[in-house]
Amino acid sequence: MTIAYWKTSSYAALLVLLAGCGHTTGRQALRGSVTLDGEPLPRGTIQFVPLPGTDGPSAGGEIQDGQFSIKLGKGVFSGSFRVEITASRKTAEKVTDRVSGEMTDAYAQFLPDRYNRRSELTAEVQEDGPNRFEFALSVK
Repeated sequence: MTIAYWKTSSYAALLVLLAGCGHTTGRQALRGSVTLDGEPLPRGTIQFVPLPGTDGPSAGGEIQDGQFSIKLGKGVFSGSFRVEITASRKTAEKVTDRVSGEMTDAYAQFLPDRYNRRSELTAEVQEDGPNRFEFALSVK
């Protein structure tokens, strides 16, 4: 009788575990495009930072050829977000690499502060929406 009870208990526990596998975290996948003066931003990063009244966490990802995608499990909860976009490019300067001690190319942020440190960009992430965003930036 002990063996039969163990088998029944094991099956019940397995069913409970399997039922939990479909549970979602409430995070939303995010994707979209970023253009700079009408052209796809070649490389950069994007960060979604919750505004007051929206539960965290923040989430971010890479921008590659004007496109970004943040997977469901790495996304944000629905709500209002400030969006920060950064991108750097090589300057004419050289700097000393801290690890190797060799001279290497210097890179600098070239997007205006209004897109990153003092971002004016926002996004409304919907619980049931496609959450696809387009950000048209300009430095002109």
